[in-house]
Amino acid sequence: MKLCRKNGWCYILTQKESRQKTVGEMYDWICKEGEQNGKKGICREKGKGAYVNGVEETAGKTEKMNVYEYEYETEKKGKRQKVKFQWITNIEVTVRNIEELIEAGRGRWKIENEGFNNQKNGQYRISHINSRNSRAMKNHYLLTQIADMVMQLYLCWSPMIREARQSIKNTSSRLLESFCRHTVSEEDVLYIERYTTVYLS
Repeated sequence: MKLCRKNGWCYILTQKESRQKTVGEMYDWICKEGEQNGKKGICREKGKGAYVNGVEETAGKTEKMNVYEYEYETEKKGKRQKVKFQWITNIEVTVRNIEELIEAGRGRWKIENEGFNNQKNGQYRISHINSRNSRAMKNHYLLTQIADMVMQLYLCWSPMIREARQSIKNTSSRLLESFCRHTVSEEDVLYIERYTTVYLS
């Protein structure tokens, strides 16, 4: 948080009881007093968002801590259950921007669940130790990231592949075969040069 403040950055952090216990307690206390704001029927689940700005003042913290949460009901194995997310941010939360902030907060979960989780437990199996050399491990992970990006681009480019619901293993095998069979022509290179722009910052 100090680093973000120093550089003028905004942050959205997942809030859990084990991380900012005092902040969580103060947020709950403020909510019980009925001083929180909220909005219903938002996001794709049509759940409820609630927020309190300036919780750090009550919690005795120095860094800016606006707390907001999102709660919705879902059905799992024939039973209704509640799902709840909570975040801390230095962005002022309002009725107008709470849905956008919720989507931004959940985006981190999506990266973790659909990105890293797929790499760890899916086909890439990066949780398996394949070397004791740190440089080799870094190189292996970098290649895994590149392979995963190519796969995601491939799946996004061809909706029919997603509709066919073939396994990731078959999809990756066919993609590898296409690299071997189809050579890059001069026309392909010209197309890339014409429609691709690289920005260096």
